[in-house]
Amino acid sequence: MLPAFFSGSVGAVKDVTRVLIAEDEFLLRLDAADSMRRLGWEVVEVSSADEAMELLRYRVTFDLLVTDIDMPGQADGLDLARYVRSAHSEMKIVIMSEDRGDRPTDPHLFELMVVKPLWNVGETLIKLMEADRNAG
Repeated sequence: MLPAFFSGSVGAVKDVTRVLIAEDEFLLRLDAADSMRRLGWEVVEVSSADEAMELLRYRVTFDLLVTDIDMPGQADGLDLARYVRSAHSEMKIVIMSEDRGDRPTDPHLFELMVVKPLWNVGETLIKLMEADRNAG
């Protein structure tokens, strides 16, 4: 499930931003992942919240979760965000939605919400990740 190049395994040295993207729309996921890879980030792509949660149960570490709200499967993107907040509280969360009305009511559930489609999302996300590094 993880690409051979991924350095986010348990005990790995941290030297690059690691992103998990959960998006069922292939072209949007591909564009978002490509945009982040151009920044030099390591990106793992999954097509459902269920896949993402399964991966996170193996203690793989990420700095950022980018998730759609509506996806097929048992869990949706909000379920995934809640899981990440409880089990991986250090991970930043960006929620994507096609509908502005989908905005979650819990402001602590995510750092940023974007409306899809947002092409070249990496430029938006780099500001979020740089702000964290400058604060730390």
